[in-house]
Amino acid sequence: MLEEDEEVLRKKAKKCEDKKESIRYFALHFLSIGRSIGEVSKAFMVDRSTVYDWMLQWKHEKTLSDKPKGGRPPSFGEKEKKEIKKLVEENDPSKHGHDVTMWDTKSLQLYFEEKGAKVSRETIRRTLLGMGGHYVKAVHEYAEADLKKQLAFAKRTLKTLRSLDKDTVALFEDEMSAGGSLRKGYGWTFDERLIIKAPAYHMKRTNVFGAVSPLTGEIVQSSSSSAKTPAFMKFLGKIADRFAGKRILLYVDDFRVHSSKKVKRFLKRHPDLKVRFFPPYSPWLDPQEYWWNHIRRKLLDNRFFRSARQMAFAMARFVNSVPPEEVMSVCSLAPLRKTLKDGV
Repeated sequence: MLEEDEEVLRKKAKKCEDKKESIRYFALHFLSIGRSIGEVSKAFMVDRSTVYDWMLQWKHEKTLSDKPKGGRPPSFGEKEKKEIKKLVEENDPSKHGHDVTMWDTKSLQLYFEEKGAKVSRETIRRTLLGMGGHYVKAVHEYAEADLKKQLAFAKRTLKTLRSLDKDTVALFEDEMSAGGSLRKGYGWTFDERLIIKAPAYHMKRTNVFGAVSPLTGEIVQSSSSSAKTPAFMKFLGKIADRFAGKRILLYVDDFRVHSSKKVKRFLKRHPDLKVRFFPPYSPWLDPQEYWWNHIRRKLLDNRFFRSARQMAFAMARFVNSVPPEEVMSVCSLAPLRKTLKDGV
């Protein structure tokens, strides 16, 4: 464990004359005193995989000095570039005997070494960047999603929104569960670590219903201890009261609560409120999802609430303080337009 080597790493970091090697010792020393892999990779501006490599080298060799270069080529030729592009686009390392889920510079280096080509990870990284590659966090798209239904929904919805009159409002709804343990987020500090003090007990989670209009920046929001039908019907009542006298188009996902018998009876009593459904497994098409991400970063991260009521009050106050222009910027129709553009 690196904790056991904390003193040794600290001394090597201070005494090492090689600048690059010294930086590696400092990075592992940070890990030894409790910093996370993510924190260290950002602080030292390297990939997480690089930090893992340093950890493995230290574990097996107890040194972080560079190995002899061995005449590695400065760049790939066109043949190798085509091969590496094919590998990344194919995205199946197991097909080539590598027990990893995604190609990274380390596994690509091993792949080429097995073929007799010694090349550094930095060469691979530079080659990928030069070819327009990006090392980014994966986005989850459900395999069960139906692209044809997504395209049809995007086309139909954008057409509907373009033709709305002043007496009609379009809202996109979603629920979020919040509370429990403290959410860790980013923040500035002049200390070595950003510490948020909070009690050890966990607050009871609460369910928050929200609906946003990307065209006007209006938001309707309510909190409940339940996500079941009565709570959703209460939220529908709040929407109906808020936009009384207008026709309301409410887009929701296919969660069974949204199509329960009680909800259908409620909708019959409120003919101006029409519910339309997103295609299954398509959360990125819902602008309200982006509002939840925004409110998590701006309000919920690094903050502890003593009760669900306190948190609900803080969220309501936050919603009222955000100008419509900011809401429209966060909850734009860009994902719908992109889906339609990419699919055509």
